[in-house]
Amino acid sequence: MRSNPFTYGNPISDPRRFYGRTREVEQIFSRLRNEEFESSSVVGDHRIGKTSLLNYLADPGVRAANGLGPERYNFIYVDLQMVDDTMGPEKLWRRLLSLMRRQCTDQDIVKLLVALLRSERLDTFDLDEFFQEVDDKDQHVVFLVDEFERITANPNFGPDFYYGFRSLMIHHHVALVTSSRLELVELCHSDAVKSSPFFNIFANINLRLFSPADCQLMISRSLSDTGTQFSEQEMGQVLDLAGLHPYFLQAAAWMLFESHRMGLDMAARMNFLGEQFRTEAVPHLVDYWDNSGDSEKIVLTAAALLGSAPGAAPGFTLEEIRRVFSRGEPCVEHLMKRGLLMSASARYRLFSSVFGPWIISQISAELAEEQSYQEWLAENNRSVERVTGKQQGGALRDILPKIGTRYRKLIITWASDPQTFSAMVGLLNNLLAMVK
Repeated sequence: MRSNPFTYGNPISDPRRFYGRTREVEQIFSRLRNEEFESSSVVGDHRIGKTSLLNYLADPGVRAANGLGPERYNFIYVDLQMVDDTMGPEKLWRRLLSLMRRQCTDQDIVKLLVALLRSERLDTFDLDEFFQEVDDKDQHVVFLVDEFERITANPNFGPDFYYGFRSLMIHHHVALVTSSRLELVELCHSDAVKSSPFFNIFANINLRLFSPADCQLMISRSLSDTGTQFSEQEMGQVLDLAGLHPYFLQAAAWMLFESHRMGLDMAARMNFLGEQFRTEAVPHLVDYWDNSGDSEKIVLTAAALLGSAPGAAPGFTLEEIRRVFSRGEPCVEHLMKRGLLMSASARYRLFSSVFGPWIISQISAELAEEQSYQEWLAENNRSVERVTGKQQGGALRDILPKIGTRYRKLIITWASDPQTFSAMVGLLNNLLAMVK
């Protein structure tokens, strides 16, 4: 049987199956090729391809093609997902140096690493002396550190750790390429760490959605040796479901290819793809929602409601967002960076056609929630009164019983914007009329 050329779930490890990110890859390598040997911070949301990018950078063939061959450059990949609250700076350094020992081809440096790792205590002075030896051998060290927020959020790593690490990076041939969900400074566990100059030496590189050209390249090359082709109608459904999100494109294409292998006809293939994709997408949509701030959730909700209005043009404009939530415009750009919104011709939309209906289904209250509204109101009456008192009407009190319990406080936050209260009420009333 023909194997499926698409993959999702695990990060891409074969550089031949890595697509897109040309500009980001060149920016990272360019910073490593210059005299200052500069570091980069890769930022992107869940499943946008951060680990796949680090795997690609670590590949010896890829590095050699970009002028950073293994004879002078040591690339060490480390995944920090296993870091727990007990890990401190010394344990981290021992892990980094242990991985470096396995990768390094210079036997003199390997001997130094073995001796260093055997020492009972490891401090910044020891590291400084070691990396000076590395410099003297004209060797360069690049640590590719995945999930770096496990360090910035760990209280065991205080300001001294970051000052010491920065000193090593400035004075020696040591660079970092980190990956994290947010910019590193946003993930710090304390103001003292946040103010460290360590974070000033990184270039932030945001991973966004694929370009249409990247999407087309991935699909066409993956299918090239399979004897299978996707029709224009099928590609339209893939893009409608997955947008230009690399993970969801791989998932949708995998499902569609499977439907071809199963010998289904066109209608059955489309149904199979739609049903399977929704099942796969929902846990990730939950994750995106749970990791969004209140203002972002409001913009996502407004996008879902504006997109579902009868007779409305697809998507929304910035003016439409400002009309329903005056503080929403900055969130649009942030949601674009996260890959949750797409744009075309000055209009924006949710990246996937599955996202909007999911948001709407979550907001609407079930019968049991409507019946328990009075209990909820008894606990939250002061919050409701602060808003309804300003608006001179019971519009909010009419809406709240029909909103799911988990989302009522979000609606109150939205309603506290007096400039857009009436427009918000109109949107929600339209929603509630549709779901009845």
